[in-house]
Amino acid sequence: MCLFWMYCGGMAVITLVPEPGWVLFALRGDEALMPYFDLGRLSYRISIVPFSQLDSLFNIAGNIVMFLPFGFFAALLWRKFNWTRAFALGLGITCCIECWQIFLGRYFDIDDIILNTLGVFCGWLLWVMLGQLVPGFVKRFHVWEI
Repeated sequence: MCLFWMYCGGMAVITLVPEPGWVLFALRGDEALMPYFDLGRLSYRISIVPFSQLDSLFNIAGNIVMFLPFGFFAALLWRKFNWTRAFALGLGITCCIECWQIFLGRYFDIDDIILNTLGVFCGWLLWVMLGQLVPGFVKRFHVWEI
């Protein structure tokens, strides 16, 4: 359970802060963070056409692998976690993250929503495969009934 919350905290830092160097600007006392909250810049920061901005296999794999633990940990913690809940969890989390990133001046991309949701689903699928291989082992870990 602690590992899950540590993962969630790390993901929040990675996905919900303005830019990697935002802390340095804030410590210097510059007004460098102000453009992140300028809604006038949003027109070119949004991509809603699926798979039009895919630039590398590393980006595709990274988005899937980055969210794989959400599906795995959710299946680990909740006994009745099925594929529909995995899909809903992945879609909900990634939509919230992408919408929040609009206001931080980061890039909103529909591809991230699709690939991150796929990552959560793959995490659940990994849990199911582990349950098929070692059924007695996985039943020991469920914490909550939902």
